[in-house]
Amino acid sequence: MTLYYIAIYHNTDSQFRPYQPHHALTKVISHRRHLPAATTPEQIAGWAFHLFNADLGDLQASRGKTDADELDFLLACTYRLLHLRSLSVGDVVAVTTAECTTWLACDPIGWRRIAIPQHRTGTALSAATVYDHLRHGDDE
Repeated sequence: MTLYYIAIYHNTDSQFRPYQPHHALTKVISHRRHLPAATTPEQIAGWAFHLFNADLGDLQASRGKTDADELDFLLACTYRLLHLRSLSVGDVVAVTTAECTTWLACDPIGWRRIAIPQHRTGTALSAATVYDHLRHGDDE
């Protein structure tokens, strides 16, 4: 098993259109997960796309079958509770192992490997982010 760090970036310049190098990205959530070493970054991006677009009821139906299904459900719930929009064309997923980071842009069909985006903001999910959302989330 290999530890993967998976970061999701929303494209703040162009939702639903393919990512371009000048687009601004904001990190909205990240996750560490042990997966088989042969898992490709594209497979991980596909998993993220499914997770952050699937109906929670469908994910709940799979909940408890494996530890991974339970984690998937909880991560998807966190994503939705933070009122994050669906993962869409133009968004970017970064998949990091101890060896390297692969950047993938969501295209209309599949994933495209891209160079390291230069216009990135945002940080990993923190307790402060959650508390801030809990205090002000209904105002958004």
